[in-house]
Amino acid sequence: MDAAFLRKAFALIAKGLVEKELLLQKEPTRYPYSKTLQHGMNMFLAASQQVGHAGDAVLKYADESAFLNRFITEPIAEWFCSWDSDVIETLNLQEEPFWGYQAFAYRRNENIYTPSSECYEFLETQDSDIMDGTDERVLYEKMIILDQEAYCRVRRYIIENPVITLEKRRDMSLKLADNPKAKDAFQFAYEEVTEVSYYCPDCGWTMTQGKYGLSCHSSHCTDTIPTLTKEMKLDISSDGKFRLKKGIMRYFAAPGKWELDIVTFCEKKKISWTLWPQMDKYDVEIQFSDGEVWEIDVKAYRNPIALRTKIQNDNGFPQGEFTRGYYVIPSEYTINQRNYTTIVNKALSNQKNVKCITLKTLKTEITKKEVSCHEIE
Repeated sequence: MDAAFLRKAFALIAKGLVEKELLLQKEPTRYPYSKTLQHGMNMFLAASQQVGHAGDAVLKYADESAFLNRFITEPIAEWFCSWDSDVIETLNLQEEPFWGYQAFAYRRNENIYTPSSECYEFLETQDSDIMDGTDERVLYEKMIILDQEAYCRVRRYIIENPVITLEKRRDMSLKLADNPKAKDAFQFAYEEVTEVSYYCPDCGWTMTQGKYGLSCHSSHCTDTIPTLTKEMKLDISSDGKFRLKKGIMRYFAAPGKWELDIVTFCEKKKISWTLWPQMDKYDVEIQFSDGEVWEIDVKAYRNPIALRTKIQNDNGFPQGEFTRGYYVIPSEYTINQRNYTTIVNKALSNQKNVKCITLKTLKTEITKKEVSCHEIE
């Protein structure tokens, strides 16, 4: 047993939780059993029994219900509370992408758990095929066959409109009537809102009140929002409302707001920009008046080790003809993790013109570059 064994165990557990969520959506009255989850559970418990010195105590968690009740709503580091600290240090588990995550799921009902944003984020660091069949993967496959103009048009609409009315859905569908593939991608992205919901003041998606509290596409929304009010409630009685499917909100719309923030900043400074150039090879391309090109890849990973792992799995920043390449993270991610970019930049030592920086730092660098261009003129 080594760290790679545990890495696989957590990947299977995370994937199993997502499988259960998908099964529950298809058959709400049937308990969603996942063999993938059971496999991951067995691997973790076997490792615990082997080196965690928990002995036979781990056997009582072999049942799925008992395992979920004990572990799944706890921060990952808490899963190792019975492990010998020397073993944790020897395996260097603190440097693993799973270690710094909060709970992989939260309880929605007696024995029903919803995967957290942390769970989905961790999955992104794993094998690329692990998300096969999910809404976000299906949408990506529908989008990638579009021409550049249609791709940008649909993607930008999705980012700017997490919730739409039936009238707006019809209007956009009519505008895309001459491009059936773009229309299909657009319509696939949304689902009708059928439950009592509120506008989330943090992300603009929908928030619902369940037995165990509020839920949104991200657990970070429920951690920061104020009390829900009547004014925030969606009226679905008179005119139909549609929202982005949860995975699409998470993977397309949520990170997209920072991409558009960069574009807005460049527009104000009259700097040339391109969204998702070369069919999304990069997120934003910036071209200055002296011809210098910067390529930007926005990453919404709250865990720096997870982002570093993702970059390593992708073999670094995509190659291209650019002067500077930046992985850009939201500035607020570094409030409680001052060394965030330092951790990520360890994976970029072989790409001298590529760095991980915050959005605030990027804007500072753009301003400096703009000033230098004017000085040359």
